[in-house]
Amino acid sequence: MEIAVTLLIVGIGLTMCVESLFVAKHQAAHTRNLKLARELGSMTLGQIESGLYQDDIETGWTGSYAQEGYANFYFEVLLGEETFEEYEDEVYESSYHDAFAARRERREEERRLEDDDDQDEIEEPFEKVKLRVTFPQTREFKNSLVIESWMNWEQVHGVDEDSESGLPSGEPQ
Repeated sequence: MEIAVTLLIVGIGLTMCVESLFVAKHQAAHTRNLKLARELGSMTLGQIESGLYQDDIETGWTGSYAQEGYANFYFEVLLGEETFEEYEDEVYESSYHDAFAARRERREEERRLEDDDDQDEIEEPFEKVKLRVTFPQTREFKNSLVIESWMNWEQVHGVDEDSESGLPSGEPQ
């Protein structure tokens, strides 16, 4: 009887060890994918900011990192105030209580009122660039990373030589 109980305890212990190793392996793979996604996304944002994609860039632009050796990693670029559908859900549907939400909303309302007063002033020529990198799914972990960056309008879209006003191409006048 004692041997059976000992074998049962050892069996349960080994099962728990194997399961914890399995979970750790998947967490490590997910962490690796997140790190690669951040590095690849930073590289793409740097290329956009350097003006490499001025002719190609448009909202909803997609691509792959197959040339860099990561065929299962893809990216999507949005410009301006557009948002990724899943990203909106992630931002607004959080599972924790935000104790500072009321204070933040009050500040945003104050800023909005100030912006309405200052709307006649010239806006700075910047473009908001959002990049989503998607990678292979690992268990229940999220398989995408969203990076946002503000870039100079001219670096993203280029300068319109035909423009008489000297404003960058595509900028609202």
